[in-house]
Amino acid sequence: MFRVLGPLEITVGERLAQPPGPRQRELLALLLLRANQVVSIGTIVRLAWGERPAPTARRQAQNCVGRLRRLMTDVGLSPKTIVTTPGGYLLKVADDQLDMLAFLARADEGRALAGAGHVWKASRSYRSALALWRGPAFDGVELGPLTGEVERLDERRLAVLEDCLDLELQLGKHAAVADELAVLVSRHPLRERMWGQMVLALYRCGREPEALIALERARARFEPGERLLEIEAAILRGEAGVPERPGRLPADLPDFTGREEETGALAALLSREAGAVVSGEAGIGKTALAVHVAHRVNGRYPDGQLFASLRGSGPAEVLAGFLRRLGVPGHAVPDGIEDRAELYRNKLAGRRALIVLDDVADAAQARPLLPEAPRCAVLITSRSGLDELTGGSRLPGLGGMSAGSVLPGLGGLADEAFRSEPGGMAEGAFRSGLGDATAGPPGSGPLPARPAWPAWAGMSGFGGRQSRPSAPRAGLSLVELAPLENGPAMTLLAKIAGAGRVAAEVAAARDLVRHCGGSPLAIRVAAARLTAEPRLPVSWMADRLSGHAIPRAPRSDGQDPEALGWPAAEVLGLGYAGLPEAAQRLLRLTGLVEAPDFAPWVCAALLDADLAEAEELAERLVEAQLLERTGPARYRLQDVVRLFAARRTGGDERAEALGRLLDGWLVLADQANGLRFGGGSGPPEGRWTPKGVAVGDPADWFESERPGLVSAVRQAAAEGRAEHCCRLAVALARFLEGAGHLDDLAECLRLALAANPQSEPGHTWAL
Repeated sequence: MFRVLGPLEITVGERLAQPPGPRQRELLALLLLRANQVVSIGTIVRLAWGERPAPTARRQAQNCVGRLRRLMTDVGLSPKTIVTTPGGYLLKVADDQLDMLAFLARADEGRALAGAGHVWKASRSYRSALALWRGPAFDGVELGPLTGEVERLDERRLAVLEDCLDLELQLGKHAAVADELAVLVSRHPLRERMWGQMVLALYRCGREPEALIALERARARFEPGERLLEIEAAILRGEAGVPERPGRLPADLPDFTGREEETGALAALLSREAGAVVSGEAGIGKTALAVHVAHRVNGRYPDGQLFASLRGSGPAEVLAGFLRRLGVPGHAVPDGIEDRAELYRNKLAGRRALIVLDDVADAAQARPLLPEAPRCAVLITSRSGLDELTGGSRLPGLGGMSAGSVLPGLGGLADEAFRSEPGGMAEGAFRSGLGDATAGPPGSGPLPARPAWPAWAGMSGFGGRQSRPSAPRAGLSLVELAPLENGPAMTLLAKIAGAGRVAAEVAAARDLVRHCGGSPLAIRVAAARLTAEPRLPVSWMADRLSGHAIPRAPRSDGQDPEALGWPAAEVLGLGYAGLPEAAQRLLRLTGLVEAPDFAPWVCAALLDADLAEAEELAERLVEAQLLERTGPARYRLQDVVRLFAARRTGGDERAEALGRLLDGWLVLADQANGLRFGGGSGPPEGRWTPKGVAVGDPADWFESERPGLVSAVRQAAAEGRAEHCCRLAVALARFLEGAGHLDDLAECLRLALAANPQSEPGHTWAL
């Protein structure tokens, strides 16, 4: 490998060589600086001899190339690494053979990852790039007129370092960054960006006096720019630096279908900084609609979006998370819920932000999270109508898609299918067969007419800007989400199962979506089963469901599909039945997981399998629409699927899987503590250990996995597993205290103390 990011070296294995003479070093440096490009003999002569070369300069340059080739042969490289061309010489190297090229490639990768929002991965790429540097580029080599290019390479290193430090500040690595920056500003005292980063890091570590002293030291060296002045003003206002724009919306569904009227109405409402509640039964698509609308109006809220699921979370916990995203460090989050709510509303004052609250159980859970800022909007999903917040104000005429708007969309799908399936039904026959697809079941009569948009303008929540009280907002508008009507339901089925199959069996497809009860989840599962078995007729599945279609139960706050007679319960059973046995077992056992989402190692723990096998089975569940992918190597279950799965496991299978899962959490938490604080002697004998899993940055790992770890403590306590509960609480305590997650800390310690049996007092020594 050729190394130029520091002293010029050639390394092959453990063998190291340096060109012995200055001319050879200069020539090699030039060829490496112009790697994979032709360098003319004239350029080589000018570099070595200046504008008045000796008469023998060209011959000496050629001899120099020859000596370089012999040197490469001596260390085991091919002499053909330097290629003679009609115009001069070319040194051929790959990115991994020259540290300069490797640095540039890794830096570009880091920039791309950061642009895509992958902050931790981007910081790792940047650190990997920076680790290649051993000193100033081409250290000890005189490059004359090429010195400017080398200086630009050194400048690129500093810019990458600053980009990396910005990301690490976002990741909360304030203490480590502060110490590093103290050294950097002493070496580069005129780099204002580094001074600003150091001031922010010091302040966010709770070292406010040192941050203010650093500002004065910077001012003594140069006139501060706008960014540094902003940071100073933020500190004087008592804020934790300048908060980043919080943007935490889940990804929109790429195949979101239907709900045009609801989407348009909600988007118009939110565009006027108002608020709404989307209600409906489990699996009806409330969250998907809310996220879809939030992405649609995203541009109107330049100060960010705050998203939280309240399933299993209280308003105090959600407020703490929101405050952190708004720039409040953990140690500055107030204890009481009222104080948190007040600080939250103060932070939103003057901002234009969108708040999305998913799976709210009742009005009391939502009230502390409602903004009072007039430029903020709020969107809530709930299984109940939350009459205390909406005042019973419903928006009539919403739900489904009109017949006129469905045919073009499905026709477009059909066009695509006809192009790829020349033997399929002709377009005219397809449209003729679909003609009544938007009709309801036999005897139901025509669809109700939809009011035009202007008719809604005077309805509650859709008029002009309403006066807003200084108290948290109430009087939200209510959208009751109806089941998908046949037209959009058919379109969704066609998108997943294929337009050609729907076109070939329109009547059976219509029966199938009707038996699914208009549930998007049920339609997705049914379509996935059809996709997995291309020879399976649509009519087969429709016939299987025809004897199991259950009348829709009255609205309930419960979610169990079978206990309520949910119309799509049988569809989940058909999807489950179509899985291989190993995937069925994984689905059953994922019902044990109480974390909001989880990594592939969780699947490996449940199955007692290796990571690759577990991840492959998890992807099989994703294809079956029974498991959702929330990000790279992250999964989650919808609540109705979780309950469906949990009902199918028990006894020894359940107990053993839960033990492995809690073991895995404990082993990884201990690993993270060992990396962060030192010590650690490896996993105890007999405890299940995730193979091939590394926590990476321990602070990042703890922060990202905190909800799952806390849920594991709760689950261990509820299941009477005192040792797991106590050890997990101890493993978490140091991180939770240091990061300011004091609510979680108090809950974990309380559960551990309550779970500790008197016969085993040793478990509480660390608590």
